[in-house]
Amino acid sequence: MSEEIPHRRTSNKYSCNGLIKLTLLPEPTQQAFAVEFAKMEFSLFPCNLKAPIKDPSLGFEHGFRDATANLKLVAKTWFKYPNAAIGFAIPEDLIIIDCDVKKNAEGRPILKDGNPDIIGLRSFQRLIIELGFMDADLDTLSVRTQSGGRHFYYRMPEGVPSFNHTHALEGLDLKGYGGYVILPHSQGQYGYYEFLNLTEIRTIPEGLLNWVLQFRGPKTEFRKLPTGTGKVDREEIIRVLEPYWVRANGRRNDFTLAIAGFIARSGGTEEDATFIISELARLTGKGHDHIPGARYAFRREGPVKGFRSLEQLMEVLQND
Repeated sequence: MSEEIPHRRTSNKYSCNGLIKLTLLPEPTQQAFAVEFAKMEFSLFPCNLKAPIKDPSLGFEHGFRDATANLKLVAKTWFKYPNAAIGFAIPEDLIIIDCDVKKNAEGRPILKDGNPDIIGLRSFQRLIIELGFMDADLDTLSVRTQSGGRHFYYRMPEGVPSFNHTHALEGLDLKGYGGYVILPHSQGQYGYYEFLNLTEIRTIPEGLLNWVLQFRGPKTEFRKLPTGTGKVDREEIIRVLEPYWVRANGRRNDFTLAIAGFIARSGGTEEDATFIISELARLTGKGHDHIPGARYAFRREGPVKGFRSLEQLMEVLQND
């Protein structure tokens, strides 16, 4: 590992030139990719698959909130964790169209004709046809995810911050400020994240921007909490609830009971609830003492709904 990587450099924000050169090397390392992303001013943090690695010695205690573009720290981190997945904390001026694959009850990708059924990509393709777009409108940095899905990267116009919204269309989420994704050259549960179109990140087309902005609003994140019968989407619920868990100081007991009630009404189990609470505590470093509360909620005379419904409590936290 070089010790001469500078802290300061001429801005290379979001330029893919270095990445293009890197992919031409015979065996570029994970550290080299992480450093190159940091040169693009991507704020990074190490992950084990999708889960942030907690390492206080490097300053990583709160997941994507500790993400950094400091070249020396990034190089040091991936020297210590050479195979860590590269987590990217999405800034306000980028938004990612996340096209997911269809999954079975165990969360595994469903295959169609031997390939992952990318239900979100079909939704996106229908949308761009409806908006009258050309194929060139997809000519932006794009990634194949570890499960076979797609990430399309776009710049937001100046003064229009990005945001998160789940299930904007069937299988399609919007990922923006306050969220994160895993970057290419990272190992996932089902495979590697890979570049599909290694080109510059283009500004989001006006028609697509107008469509995206309809989902902005105070209830964006909790309106589309996933539900099911017998199984709950733990990963998605954790992703949606994490920013609220951080804000819930003084209300975390109510929040725990509300989450447990939501899990029960969605067909989930005590194990689902305790896993979700423990993961929220681990990712944020807050509320480890509330894990027993999830068990308590299921061991009374049936699962409680909580002091407030989950949706009501999230709205209060959103507006605090």
